[in-house]
Amino acid sequence: MKGDSMTFQLKSFDLSESWLLQLSADGVNWSDLVPLESSQDILGFVVKADRITLGIGNFEKAFFRAKKFSRHEEVKQKYLAALARWNESNYTSYSYLVNSNQGMISYEARYTVTDGEVTEVRTILAWPPFFEPPPSRTIEDWFATVASAIDQNAVVIDIDWNSELGYPESGYIDI
Repeated sequence: MKGDSMTFQLKSFDLSESWLLQLSADGVNWSDLVPLESSQDILGFVVKADRITLGIGNFEKAFFRAKKFSRHEEVKQKYLAALARWNESNYTSYSYLVNSNQGMISYEARYTVTDGEVTEVRTILAWPPFFEPPPSRTIEDWFATVASAIDQNAVVIDIDWNSELGYPESGYIDI
């Protein structure tokens, strides 16, 4: 503690984790304050905050703790519900269209899946012209992509799920 500010540090080798600084006046009831930022300097997380930022007057009469949290808990719950709907639908043969824009690369392709295997990929549009869409994409592969993003604690996961069958209708992931 220096003057009206404090620095909080948490050592961790896994910088993909998310940590939140919490405050309590009695050690029982806790409120969220600020997220701890990852830091290569200490191999962990750090936040510097002053009395005004923390919203407290007397540091000596306060308890602080760091709490690990999942940045994507709500996304994970929606993912699990959507996956359950998709699995209940029991579809193994279907066709779907993908429009993808990733910076300078964009494509539109129709995927046909028969008995759980991709049997045809028809490229409708590709830029640059020599770009080939990913050859093997079942709906299960898209679910695996979202699960991987959740596990990696991606910066952004924004998925719209089909309300009836559960498959992902559109999405944006930034790892």
